[in-house]
Amino acid sequence: MDTSVENQITDRSILRDAFARKNPIKISTKVDIVDLDELKDYQLRKRTEYESYLKRNRLDMGQWLRYAFFEIEQHDIRRARSVFERALLVDTSYIPLWIRYIDSELKLKYINHARNLLDRAVSTLPRVDKLWYKYLFVEESLENWDIVRSLYNKWTSLEPGTNAWNSYIEFEIRQSQWDNVRNIYARYVNVFPETTDIWFKWVEFETIYGSIATTRQVYSLAVDSLISHENTLNYIFNFQKNLIELVVAFANWEASKQEVERAKAIFNVALKKWPQNTTLTNALLNLDRRYGDDSAINDKILLKRKSNYEKILSEMPRDYDTWWVYLDLIEENFPSELLTSFKRSTSESNKPVIIPKSKIDITWQRYLFLWIRRLTHIELQLNDIDQCRKLYKQLIDDVVPHSKFTYNKIWIMFAHFEIRQDNISRARQILGKCIGLCPSDEIFQEYINIEIKLKEFDRVRTLYEKFIEFNANDLSTWFAYAQLEENLGDEDRARGIFRIMLNNDVMNFPLNRRKEIIEKFITFETDVEEYDNGRLLYRDYLEMTSYSVEVWIAFAMYQCSVPTNEQLTLLAEANEELEEDNEIEFEPSEVNFDKGREVYEEALTYFKNHDDPFGRIEILKAMQEFEEKFGNEDTQSKVAKRMPEEKRTNVLDNGVETEKIEYIFLDDIKPNESTSEPTVKVPKFLALANKWKQQQNK
Repeated sequence: MDTSVENQITDRSILRDAFARKNPIKISTKVDIVDLDELKDYQLRKRTEYESYLKRNRLDMGQWLRYAFFEIEQHDIRRARSVFERALLVDTSYIPLWIRYIDSELKLKYINHARNLLDRAVSTLPRVDKLWYKYLFVEESLENWDIVRSLYNKWTSLEPGTNAWNSYIEFEIRQSQWDNVRNIYARYVNVFPETTDIWFKWVEFETIYGSIATTRQVYSLAVDSLISHENTLNYIFNFQKNLIELVVAFANWEASKQEVERAKAIFNVALKKWPQNTTLTNALLNLDRRYGDDSAINDKILLKRKSNYEKILSEMPRDYDTWWVYLDLIEENFPSELLTSFKRSTSESNKPVIIPKSKIDITWQRYLFLWIRRLTHIELQLNDIDQCRKLYKQLIDDVVPHSKFTYNKIWIMFAHFEIRQDNISRARQILGKCIGLCPSDEIFQEYINIEIKLKEFDRVRTLYEKFIEFNANDLSTWFAYAQLEENLGDEDRARGIFRIMLNNDVMNFPLNRRKEIIEKFITFETDVEEYDNGRLLYRDYLEMTSYSVEVWIAFAMYQCSVPTNEQLTLLAEANEELEEDNEIEFEPSEVNFDKGREVYEEALTYFKNHDDPFGRIEILKAMQEFEEKFGNEDTQSKVAKRMPEEKRTNVLDNGVETEKIEYIFLDDIKPNESTSEPTVKVPKFLALANKWKQQQNK
């Protein structure tokens, strides 16, 4: 069996340990009393104990209660009362003492004593609800309804919390005294005028036990009372919201009684007092949906939305999100007002106040989106070209402060607008003006794309030159320029661009970017089938990276993947004899693999001459992978034999013994004179280890 399961902690093991460690219960001494004298002695001894303890700690109310219950057990109620009274003199505010005292009298059926105690208790502690509930429970159990009612009146005269009033109301409802309930509610709302929940409870009572007239009277009284107290109770959280909810409930109740006109009148009066309240507006719309005409409802809703938006925009004219929603509403439902609304939304007064120092912010973007929407509508919907051009000029010349920042989208839209009007020269002027005022990568790229589509390549070259002058550190621009020249078939120009990028006297790029450039350059030379140039570039690449292992490996793989000059000549001659669709593709052969091996050997020689064993090991590992993929068993075994052996020795360095690893390469060992095989001087420790291993194998 698994020991882990046996030792697993369970709930049973925890309980078993707890009971095992539990202290044994001391058995109390049983006292057998056989005669009256022994009883008196026992009572005297216990009373002496209680009294002596209370002299030392008279505030221990638990001890007082135990003393009193002892006297009750001895059937000496007189002494028990004396103990209770003495305890009350010590601490009158201790509620459990009063409750135990009263319960003791009730258990012994001394009802008048208990009543007197309850009366003393509520008089002494009138704010303790538990004592009042105890008194009321006793009297209601005895069916003394008048006394219960008088107690409730006395309690509520002190203006207690809502629980006391709710209990009084429930009592009168149980007694079916509806007028008394109404009188209680009348006093209740005077004590808590700000609490609408009390009014709703009164309304609910009248709905069940009253009539339509009494319910309407309560609603009217509630609204009038709360409005009259509005100025004094306005500080209360959500007072106005609760008042409006009460008005809505009143109106909905009238509508449920088929008094629609009364309900509308209530809403109209309330809307005069709170004209912008959405709760009232929505409630009135819901009433119209249920009892009104559909078209009138829709018109009312649209007009209400329009007026709400206009009010918001009059208070916050730079709320561009609201402007956008407002324009949607106008465009869909009030098209005749759309141009005026567009003009208002993009007016000078609505322009953002804060001007960013260098880059456009979200506020300006939202404002300019309103301009863009206006321009798009005028061009595409109204086809007013002259007005649209005029607005574009106004936007660029007067609205956007180009000395601080610009928004490229409006320049590009203006240029595309002129192109759609077949005015290419004006589009060029616009983009040229933008480059002169506030040049950016996006504008240059857009201008170049337009000229490429127009096949104006001399203009494209000029733009690329200006683009590079503007942002010479962006490699993507250089590469795009070189790609353009390559696509145009001007290989010398493309090659010149790459050489400029690599010339430290002209462009001093950091090493990581220079590596990216030379890799792109090699790819270019490979694409144009100038493989010798690619090989020379790899030599430069090695020098640039201080002859790193990765570049040696990449160079070797490049030599394997591209044809030699002789293979290139043969391929060209063979393809001349065939049709264009049936050209022969180059496939690497053993000649190419040998070229790759030559690079690997050159790399090994380099790392050997520079005493870099780790570089040699990485190259040998790469050669192993190469031979596994392209070689045969002979070449694979030769590379495997060239892998070094590790020699581990312990050396002392500042008194600390450390392990030193030396690598012994087969290429570094001279062949033995007597044999053609090279010999290796194996340390004595390694020789003994090999001998032990051979014995183990036997």
